[in-house]
Amino acid sequence: MADPLRPTDPPSVGPYRLLSRLGEGGMGSVYLAEAPSGRLVAVKVIRAEYAHEEHFRARFRSEVSRARQVPPFCTAEVLDADPDHATPYLVVEYVDGPTLSEVVAENGPLHGGSLHGVAVGVATALAAIHGAGVIHRDLKPRNVLFALGQPKVIDFGIARPLEPTSFHTRAEEVVGTLAYMAPERLDPDTESQLTPAVDVFAWGAVVAYAGNGRTPFGGDTPAVTAARILTQPPRVENLPPYLAEMVNAALDKQPENRPTAGELLDRLLVTGAPSGPPLPAPLQRSAEAAAQQSGRFSTTSSRKRRSRRSVVLLAAGATAMAALAGVGFRTLSPAAAPAPAPAPASSAVAPPVVPGPSIFDPLRKESIFQTTDYCSYRNGLRVEAAKASVCGPYTDTVFPASQSVAVTATLGNARSCATISFRAENKENDEYADGYRAAVCPGAVRLASLIDGLETVIATAPVATTTGTAHELRLVADDEQATLAVDGKEAVRGPLTESSLTGGRVLLGAVSTGGGRATVTFTDAQLRSGDATGEPAFMTGDAQLTAGMHMLYDRGKVAILEPAEYVTGAEYCERFALPATSPQCAKKLVPVNSGTRVSLPIVAEPRYLDFRHDPAKCLDPKTHAGTCAVSFDTYVTVSSEISPRPSLVTIRNGQVATVARINLE
Repeated sequence: MADPLRPTDPPSVGPYRLLSRLGEGGMGSVYLAEAPSGRLVAVKVIRAEYAHEEHFRARFRSEVSRARQVPPFCTAEVLDADPDHATPYLVVEYVDGPTLSEVVAENGPLHGGSLHGVAVGVATALAAIHGAGVIHRDLKPRNVLFALGQPKVIDFGIARPLEPTSFHTRAEEVVGTLAYMAPERLDPDTESQLTPAVDVFAWGAVVAYAGNGRTPFGGDTPAVTAARILTQPPRVENLPPYLAEMVNAALDKQPENRPTAGELLDRLLVTGAPSGPPLPAPLQRSAEAAAQQSGRFSTTSSRKRRSRRSVVLLAAGATAMAALAGVGFRTLSPAAAPAPAPAPASSAVAPPVVPGPSIFDPLRKESIFQTTDYCSYRNGLRVEAAKASVCGPYTDTVFPASQSVAVTATLGNARSCATISFRAENKENDEYADGYRAAVCPGAVRLASLIDGLETVIATAPVATTTGTAHELRLVADDEQATLAVDGKEAVRGPLTESSLTGGRVLLGAVSTGGGRATVTFTDAQLRSGDATGEPAFMTGDAQLTAGMHMLYDRGKVAILEPAEYVTGAEYCERFALPATSPQCAKKLVPVNSGTRVSLPIVAEPRYLDFRHDPAKCLDPKTHAGTCAVSFDTYVTVSSEISPRPSLVTIRNGQVATVARINLE
């Protein structure tokens, strides 16, 4: 947002007529100006009192020299500069759009294609910036602007060259914003030897903020924030699995372990493509150009690799959930290793690839779906509504256009309709979220769209539904249409033609058709990407699997886990076509999360196994998992490990019996 010029501001700088103020920093002010051609530009002018001080003039010259070399891949293009002017200035492209912080503040966290676009756009900018030998050092949401929907990184006023001899920041100056600073930024002894890894860390923090609406390490005070940056794992729970994995890598405490901007771009353009929504054409072109310029990516080979991977995923996607229902997951050892707590082990096979996220929640107690004023647990998830109410997963998981929902619903009375909302946008008040909605009422069903609070009925049909009886509902949607089946029989089918509804959340709810209160009870929710059926076999049987543990609620006896592989760094880099120079390749174990979150009950007397108090005695070298029993409080003591917590889980009769901490170091 621009502010009026101050009485002390000059009317022009060089040939540029100043119009208003855009911002102010330690070195100078930024103005909105008009070029002689009539084009609007942003002009950064060094402070008059510093113009003749060698320290600041040298830094400004360095900035101009390097900024000229940065290609305009998702950055504000450098248009002109005059380091020899009485008050040196730099002219860059004026990006007329809101900042990322303004977008999140107004609309809430980003999801789907919007979030993927920010991740790619900012990584593209960093690849271009680092390719010119510059470190930004103040990447944050306020420095990410949206121009025609495409993110652009701005403000090179505190960027510096990579060469130590060109370092122009005084010892007492700390440049940057605390919540996005890498751990090494907080050490005064290393501040003068920073590498581009600090920007990669900031990328992880910015993407986490965009997807969660909060910084990954934010605390009530700066001291708490700094302490969390130095010692705590980041909070990335609402990001899609492929993106959470990359953000976790970018937020590694050790700079040498973080991927480069080029490697991030590789992952986002190639291995992230099946999970990440498609990019707008201009952003795709910019990203590929930036990656190719960085020397890390070949446009031709990338297309071949994506094409090959698409074939694999198309084949795997059709059978993924069927495979998940019939097999377990391999332990960390290539051979079947003895478990810390013996249990029937499944075949040593990798987790199946799924075309997106999946959620399985029996809805017997509060877990993935949380309680609210109108959502409670009474023999299932009970939804009450005077008019309309909805309940959503706390994860705010975004599903692609092709998705399926299976759930059992019991209508409480003749006024009650059970609803399944899909492709729903994320709003603070979910009742008014745009999306599609399938409604199952006594004797009838309907499919409708809801835009700006107005319902447009797409299709209706009579159906034999009754109150007080549990009905099995299954909704399947693809790019073109949705089909709702009740008790195994197709009930209604209709086209999906709203161009703005291409993917989104799934919400369960109730609608009242009369003047009274509606009640609906849901159980056994299965939310999937794609149209597969079945559920993981371990939900009702015995198994042992490696998984990321999202939640362990010992008192409430419920857990949320995500099956995962923990592969060697070499295997990880080979699988995802990363170069041998990638920091991931040198790691002992790297998580590959499945994207499937499952809510399971915990047995009455579970065992928690750890190794941290005595690794020599309590760490199984075959499984890399703890073997010594500890109390729940000791087990959940916070450490610097990643989230979700790497675990070897033993399941008996569909209940979590033993959880052993896995050591990735």
